[in-house]
Amino acid sequence: MKLLHIQAQLPSRTGSGVYFSNVIKGLAAEHEQACVFGCYENYEADLPSDVKKYPLVFPNQSCCFHLPGMSDVMPYPTTIYGEMTDEMIQNWQKTFEQVITQAYEEFQPDIIVCHHLWFLTSLVCRMFPEKNIWAFCHGTDIRQAEQHPHLLQGYVKDLDQLTGVFALSQLQLEEIERIYKIEKQKITVAGGGFDETIFYPPVEKKAKDKIQLVYAGKISKAKGIFQLVEVFDEICSVKNNISLSIIGVANEEAQTFMTPYLLKNPQLHLYNVANQVLLAEELRKGDIFILPSYFEGLGLVAIESLACGMRTVTTEIPALKAQLGETINQSGLIEYVKLPRLFNQDEPYSEDLPEFRSNLKQGIIKQIERVEKQETAAENLQQEIMKSSWRELIKGIENRLISSYKLKGRS
Repeated sequence: MKLLHIQAQLPSRTGSGVYFSNVIKGLAAEHEQACVFGCYENYEADLPSDVKKYPLVFPNQSCCFHLPGMSDVMPYPTTIYGEMTDEMIQNWQKTFEQVITQAYEEFQPDIIVCHHLWFLTSLVCRMFPEKNIWAFCHGTDIRQAEQHPHLLQGYVKDLDQLTGVFALSQLQLEEIERIYKIEKQKITVAGGGFDETIFYPPVEKKAKDKIQLVYAGKISKAKGIFQLVEVFDEICSVKNNISLSIIGVANEEAQTFMTPYLLKNPQLHLYNVANQVLLAEELRKGDIFILPSYFEGLGLVAIESLACGMRTVTTEIPALKAQLGETINQSGLIEYVKLPRLFNQDEPYSEDLPEFRSNLKQGIIKQIERVEKQETAAENLQQEIMKSSWRELIKGIENRLISSYKLKGRS
């Protein structure tokens, strides 16, 4: 098959961006592919060389603003969808329509595969009615729809024309049906997968003076980082054999909050890595991964950390718990922390934060004690983790696309 993949933002540096790239890489052996994506100047995508690329650079002649991002806080300069004017959106649509038209005419795909149930997938459905179009939901699209219903009503239409949708979880399936009015029989739960060629356990875990805690991802209030830093400061008052590495780019608010803690606590570190390969190296060196986020579609980085041989502490993410299954959830490799009550999907009620910090602290200390005791994981757990690898998940995605092609034919 000839597959045209389309995404409005970078094919990297966020969960959905990595997902986009991994789908292309996973299907590369058997299918001819091309892709459209948004980017900034001088960006080079980490994609197979034989994949035809149609990047749309922002800012550009028609759009004098940064590339819009599906989250309001992104690890690179972006425009917030909720702050875009009608004129900005219309110019954005026109420029993407030109690039997509060129890609379609030159590549002549059998199937179009879009990412995010948002503006661009809606545009593709309007451009190519009755064509064979699939889309991935990543969770941030649902959040945008619920936070900005006027944008949903004004610019997200015709999604019921999609041939099919891939969801991250069963819970998300129900949300997709409710918000976008897409028939349930069109939705397939695909889950998320890690790249097993990058994320794998170390050959040998070397003894160290300190137990290394790690967070990696967007650094913002919505990711629970402020609470994590406060909790870590408390734990350091009773334990001097730990360190915390926060990997990512801090926005101005996060930098302002974290600076006093970084200055006074030599056990706390903030830095960034350039790519997934280097991130995996950091995870293999670490002992405990912490994901204190208030909202995640899946929280794939938690699975990546498990694949690298780490123990994990994470907030209760329904899709993550469902995908990992009871064997891992009850193994002690992962500790779940109850979320505070939230409004606007990822903003906690302040009165709930003391209890949240207490629960987060307990979860971290449990895992620290397991590392101190040198507890080992059962051999079958690595096999369970591998069920979430791209090698396994891509089979299901590929089978659905092939079946669709046989039934519906070329797009």
